[in-house]
Amino acid sequence: MGTLGKRRMRRLLGLLLGTVFLVSCSGGDPRVDKIVEDGVEIVLNHNEPYRVPGERSEVVLEKEFVIDAESPDLFSAGLTDIYRFGVGADGSIYIAQRPRTDAPVVFKFDEAGHLQGSFGRRGQGPGEIERCAYFGVIGRDEVYLLEGQGRRIVTFASSGELMKETRLPASVIGAIPLENGNFLTSRAEVWPSEGQEEIAFDLLDRQFAPVKVLHSFKFPVQRPGAAKIDAYLTNPTGSFDSDKVYVGLPGREYEVLVFDLEGTLLRKIRKEYAPVAVTADFRNEALARLPQGRAERLEFPDHKPSFQYIFADEKGRIFVSTSEVDKASGQNICDVFNASGIFITRAAVGYFDLLRLYWEGVSLDVVAKHGRFYVLHEKENGYKEIVVSKAVWR
Repeated sequence: MGTLGKRRMRRLLGLLLGTVFLVSCSGGDPRVDKIVEDGVEIVLNHNEPYRVPGERSEVVLEKEFVIDAESPDLFSAGLTDIYRFGVGADGSIYIAQRPRTDAPVVFKFDEAGHLQGSFGRRGQGPGEIERCAYFGVIGRDEVYLLEGQGRRIVTFASSGELMKETRLPASVIGAIPLENGNFLTSRAEVWPSEGQEEIAFDLLDRQFAPVKVLHSFKFPVQRPGAAKIDAYLTNPTGSFDSDKVYVGLPGREYEVLVFDLEGTLLRKIRKEYAPVAVTADFRNEALARLPQGRAERLEFPDHKPSFQYIFADEKGRIFVSTSEVDKASGQNICDVFNASGIFITRAAVGYFDLLRLYWEGVSLDVVAKHGRFYVLHEKENGYKEIVVSKAVWR
């Protein structure tokens, strides 16, 4: 696979997918602006949060424990990196590292962060993983890995026993299983005559037959031989939880489309935002992290993207990670919407970085589950840790 193909694969997969911070709503209009288009409700949110009577709109994060890949005990058990992670129905935490010949791939921790065991090994045989392209936990703690170039899904039970392997058709790259048995995937097509590239999010059934195109998005093509390439590769973002799929669309107002797992569009959420400038210091620091030969080709826009990532908690709250960074914690400030799509507050949660995702394949995710935030963080020395905090809403 060539450089452009690898970059596109990484981008498609990435699209899918000691702290106390307190924020409260200020100002705002108790009347929520909404319109209806083609039978779909559109919630119109502004720069200031709404005040919703009875809505808890302050959150305090109380740190409980940390799983640190730099720990000598974890090192001796074979865990040296945290590539991806997921949280099970019983609170168990599963961590996947990039496959190595001398260590397991998946490590299981209990809800208090104690190592319980490990499973999976590098290889090309049944139940083996050559490369991990994506990782997650669904159903009754079924742990799945999207293997290699997105052509095979390997599923383990929580005990580490191999449950099944699913081969993807040649036409499908990087399908991710959903709770109802459907699959979420994204695809890219280039239209040279138009100078356009299209990314689409598709819903497939259990036999990988098309169910619905959730959304398609066109933007100027990034030619591999071009002298300059847009550093942010302006793209939509896909995310999902146990019962919904979210598609985020950039623009002067960003928009979040909320679907059920059958592909029905439930609502649209629109939000004004204050653009965050790309400063010379930020550009220089970002370029210094990238490999030589790549950095000099990147061209930065005047402003950062309107958002970095989307995730949701079990109460249906939606967190849109903006490009604004909280100076005290170093975390991205999220716009927080309630289950009805109403902007209720802002909170610093997570360390998202689209540049690292696109150009280095580093994904720093957040899981909101069991009344907790599980935040993947990379320390200054390069080791990663998962910081687990209790979320107190009031």
